[in-house]
Amino acid sequence: MTWTALKKTISLGIASFFIAMSAFAGTSKVQAPPTSVTINADTLKKMLLEQNIGLLIQMNKVYQAKQQINIKRADLLPSINLGGIISSGPSFALTTISSLLPFLMPSNWFDLKQSQYLLNAQATSYYIAQLNTYSSAYALYMTVVGDLELRDVLYSQYLNYKQIEELIQLAVDAGMMQQSDLLQAQAQSQLAFIQVSQVDELLKQEKASIREMLALPLSTEIAFEKNHVAPSANETLPLQTLVDRSLKNSPEISQMTSMISAANTAKWSAAFSWLTGASLGRSRSGGESAFGGLTASGTVGLGFGYFPTLKLSDYNIDELKLEKTQITYDNAQLIESTVGSLTEAQKQVEMATLAQNNLQQVYNGELDKFRAGMTDLLHVLSAANSLTTALTNKVKAQADLDTLRVSLNRVMLDEKFSQVGACEIKRKSSGGIGGRLGRIFHPTKDQVTLDEICGPQTLN
Repeated sequence: MTWTALKKTISLGIASFFIAMSAFAGTSKVQAPPTSVTINADTLKKMLLEQNIGLLIQMNKVYQAKQQINIKRADLLPSINLGGIISSGPSFALTTISSLLPFLMPSNWFDLKQSQYLLNAQATSYYIAQLNTYSSAYALYMTVVGDLELRDVLYSQYLNYKQIEELIQLAVDAGMMQQSDLLQAQAQSQLAFIQVSQVDELLKQEKASIREMLALPLSTEIAFEKNHVAPSANETLPLQTLVDRSLKNSPEISQMTSMISAANTAKWSAAFSWLTGASLGRSRSGGESAFGGLTASGTVGLGFGYFPTLKLSDYNIDELKLEKTQITYDNAQLIESTVGSLTEAQKQVEMATLAQNNLQQVYNGELDKFRAGMTDLLHVLSAANSLTTALTNKVKAQADLDTLRVSLNRVMLDEKFSQVGACEIKRKSSGGIGGRLGRIFHPTKDQVTLDEICGPQTLN
């Protein structure tokens, strides 16, 4: 090929590259953020799994692990090394031609298999991150709902205090009560307003946390639906049944299994590390006009650190197995404490509801007596404070109950958490649709992509 033809080919290649890039850029449409969103359990899950930055970073790591398989696969392919001597003239002479044969190295095959296990572990890590992030966001949403209800309670009590203040003002104006009574009533109203303001401040901080989790701009208005977590059948099952079911589907156990398999494969790779190279080659020397016969060669390296390395691999495998065992105990402890706290929270909600109903009647009675001049201000304010305490205790107990139900559903992968698709690198096709991902020897036969398997996340 002449220099002119080569230059023309390069120019066409560069032009084609920029045309392809511009076409790709044209298909990438940036959607404008919504002007307002209403948060509930479903919209929270959808937006979180699509937009959370931390989850997108985890998805990127899955892509990196997938690319490691491609690198290890490429490392198995043979390569040719041409050795030449460049003279002072316009020509050069080849002296050796050697073909490296890495596929003959057992350690290279084990490295490839290890990268497959690590990809499985990384994909499971992404799935765990989805579950944990949604669990945290769901619990925060339930906290927001509880604080909204608390704000309603405190504001209602603030209005009650203002009503009492207005009654006393009329009585003071009529000369029936002293100015000190009015000051006391005004102080009670002011303290109630401070409590409302404190909850408003907390709600603003919680809304900012939700906005950050969902990667929403400040221009997007956020509203919250006041819903509670429904009870599930898991709350009535024996603890051991819950533990057995949770371990059966535990992604943490699945991840540790992949890590142990990767560690075992790495041990075998180290076991064959003494065989470091294999090649076929031809060479010529002196004035020979042709290369000599084909010769095979290999290199062996066996140092004093070989056996300690294998022993260290055994220790690493043992450590991973112990961590897997620890997960089972951690899981049992989490279920036992969650179910126990959930049972007590249910009792607290029931008792707080009864107390609220009783104290509401007491407060209404004291207020009627006060209007009729049959009791003093102290008794009315005392009844109002007791009612406020009962209402806030009920709201707190309900918020705790909702949060505990979120935790139980997370560990059992039940309710909303069952709708979070697992990022399974290997899966069987069903009904002629779908396929497998993660093939080592025939990657082109994969019928699905990481995007299709690991959810709606996309990398920009």
